[in-house]
Amino acid sequence: MGMVSHVVSAQEAVNGKPKVFETQMRAIDAASMFAGKAKVKIWGVKQLDNLPVLLAEKGRVALDNAIGKEAVQCELKKRFDDFLLAQCVNSLDQDLGLLMLQAGYVSVDRGLIYNSVFEEPYLQAENEAQTKEVGIWVSDDVKTNNEIGGSRLIILAAVFFVVILSVFGVLSIIIMRGFEKVIDAQNLNIDMLGRERRLKNKERAVVASMLDSEIKANKSKIEAYLVVYEEMLADIKNPQRQPKYKKAGDILQSQPALDRSVFDRNTDKLDILGDQLSSAVIHFYARIKTKPDYINLEPDMALEEATGLVEKGIHNAQRMNKIADRLIDSFDDGGLSSEHFDEEH
Repeated sequence: MGMVSHVVSAQEAVNGKPKVFETQMRAIDAASMFAGKAKVKIWGVKQLDNLPVLLAEKGRVALDNAIGKEAVQCELKKRFDDFLLAQCVNSLDQDLGLLMLQAGYVSVDRGLIYNSVFEEPYLQAENEAQTKEVGIWVSDDVKTNNEIGGSRLIILAAVFFVVILSVFGVLSIIIMRGFEKVIDAQNLNIDMLGRERRLKNKERAVVASMLDSEIKANKSKIEAYLVVYEEMLADIKNPQRQPKYKKAGDILQSQPALDRSVFDRNTDKLDILGDQLSSAVIHFYARIKTKPDYINLEPDMALEEATGLVEKGIHNAQRMNKIADRLIDSFDDGGLSSEHFDEEH
């Protein structure tokens, strides 16, 4: 399978753990891609069979746009005879499966995501697409209305024209007599809309401030994790002395232990942040495990295997740190940071 097969096989030979490969890709449909001659299916999602041609093509274009021109990074989940099953992110560290679920072009493969850290965000993304009725979740009523809308439009236009002529005189009198009442009603409506907007802005500021604070606290934990495990990596790679784990063993925390309580309590309010920022927040929290896995580094473990495990933990934490930086900047640029909230309140 060309370059992808070579890269994955070479990495698999290191320590037998799930491996990461990075390469240029192009979409086949909303749930799979070509990497050279190799077919890569996106883990955790599936495209429904017998989709209308136009809808299937829109899904393919959406995935191509999400991929962009940069290389895609994937973690191999399983190898099959004719394709690779992998979880992939684009150059912006956006999970491609999650993006396609949010756009409504794929559904969740529940058997694959069951009991994984991605189960909740994937199901939530599918539910949001259903609620918004996008992609494959467009209701039958909408489809039917689109199909017969053209003919009905002509009939309705004719009926409307007759009705408008019939009531024009009466309507004119009503408008003249009720002009003052209309003005009063409009003013009342404007006042109500203004109060509703202020309440929503206040709620938006409160939720955004709490999320911003949690993300900043998580960033501090990520940085502390990096300090600890970069020191461990330096010890393992030091040719002048035997690594500490070789003497009595050691424990590797696979990823930083981060908080998500604020996010979990406010998943139903994320839309007030706007589509772009709420999507970025969901992608960040989809990576978080409140209780990360621990790996024992036994004294008899090969040096190359221990090095690979620690490097993987550091690499993932560095990516999380970059995403946290981008989110913090986005909150600040939008006037939604916790500091901005404190200044105004």
